[in-house]
Amino acid sequence: MRTKIALFAFLALATVGCGRPFEPATPSGFVDMGDRYSDDEYRAATADGVVLGIRAFDNDPKGELAFWAKALENRMRTRGGYALLDRRDVKSKSGADGVQLRFGHDQEGEPYLYWVTLFVTDDRIFLLEAGGPKEEITREEARIEWSIANFEHAR
Repeated sequence: MRTKIALFAFLALATVGCGRPFEPATPSGFVDMGDRYSDDEYRAATADGVVLGIRAFDNDPKGELAFWAKALENRMRTRGGYALLDRRDVKSKSGADGVQLRFGHDQEGEPYLYWVTLFVTDDRIFLLEAGGPKEEITREEARIEWSIANFEHAR
């Protein structure tokens, strides 16, 4: 009996560290899509089609922020057909330096914007995404920027 209790206690404690390696900041006007995604993923959306997303990946193979930002930029431009419109330095609430790439893309004659913000630690790559019709992204810009500035991640 004692062995079963010890095993149960161990399993209970082992799951305490499970879950997202980040804390998203859902801005007002967005709805957290809840548990529809894995522990390493988050989505929130507005009624008008703006979607926020966060994904976490292992930093394997190990790369620095500059490497991953350039790799992402190359992929978006060559394979996705996105035009790089702007590049900005950003900082997470956790204090990490990051880079934000802002892309544009026309879809069925309508302009869309896609922002990708990267934060890189020794262990993880955090990819924050915001996308939707240009008019809606422009309208929600302050809320999206608030969400990015208030993003917290494991170190």
